[in-house]
Amino acid sequence: MMVNAKNAVLLLCCLLVTACVSNVGIREEFERSTKSYNKMLRWHEIAGAGMTYMEPERRDAFLKSADTIKKKGITITDYRILTSECLPEKGTGDVVAEFDYYTLPSNRIKTLTYKQEWGYREINEKKSWLLKSGLPTFD
Repeated sequence: MMVNAKNAVLLLCCLLVTACVSNVGIREEFERSTKSYNKMLRWHEIAGAGMTYMEPERRDAFLKSADTIKKKGITITDYRILTSECLPEKGTGDVVAEFDYYTLPSNRIKTLTYKQEWGYREINEKKSWLLKSGLPTFD
């Protein structure tokens, strides 16, 4: 069977459109995952955020950090995502977020910048965005 030039161009266009649609879906999933993760931190669901979004091999260290944050009495009051970069073709993403928090008995609000590294991975036949970097150190 011979493929003429017109059919080859049509096939190439279909493949490019499919790749673009796939990358858009991956980008949207990245945005949803990063927003959900940071929102969970804000609402004191730190352990749940780790169980949901942390790479499995790094969860234990994350949960220890979450426990330390809880023991110190740190309360996150707000967060802002300053920058977000998703590279679906590499399966990586970076977020820089800023968190406002306080530690009792002080009522002084402090601000912390938190750089997050994300990876798009398949675990148990399910692809999702997982966090590679741990929690920041809250003073």
